[in-house]
Amino acid sequence: MIDYFQKLLYLPATPSQGTVVPDDLVVRYPDPPEKLQAILQRIPDTGIVLYQYKREIGMSNAWRYWAVDMMENGFDTPGIVQLAGEDMDISFSQFSQLLETIFKELGLDIPDETAYSAYAICIADEVLRGERTARNGFELLAQADCYSNYSRAFEFFYVFLDYADEIIAGYIDGRGVRKDNMDEWMHQYFEKFVQANKKYCLIQTV
Repeated sequence: MIDYFQKLLYLPATPSQGTVVPDDLVVRYPDPPEKLQAILQRIPDTGIVLYQYKREIGMSNAWRYWAVDMMENGFDTPGIVQLAGEDMDISFSQFSQLLETIFKELGLDIPDETAYSAYAICIADEVLRGERTARNGFELLAQADCYSNYSRAFEFFYVFLDYADEIIAGYIDGRGVRKDNMDEWMHQYFEKFVQANKKYCLIQTV
């Protein structure tokens, strides 16, 4: 956590032509497994449901929509077909068993950090598609740091928001992040973040 704070505190001066996020500040995740990569790049909301899975959230509309998208993209295993038509009041135990069946059918093993990384890129991708603001994206991923018991996947976003006042106060001569360019800075961060982790999503216009 201190490493991120120190990097933010000593950002280079912002040139007059616009905000610049240093490349070495952008979080880069290990590539996802090849099978999961194929799904992530064809069904953008996969990161959302994987995050729900790791947080042990039960059946939701997100899972139903995901199952339908999977079927439409050729991933129509028996378990996914069942999930697409499953009742919302399915017990958590039955739902968990169904998900385990689906992951076995797909040949997927999904470590926590892989799921969290996929979620972070999914949120960033939504920002770039204009579905949420960059500030909201940072806030969601900072919250996810707490919900995930402080996963490294989300640490940067937590540090940035938690120390935002100190970071801004530490700058002189237009350096780094300022109150008047914070939203722009966060949006540019997401642009570079998605580009640096492009195997987790289908790259949008950035």
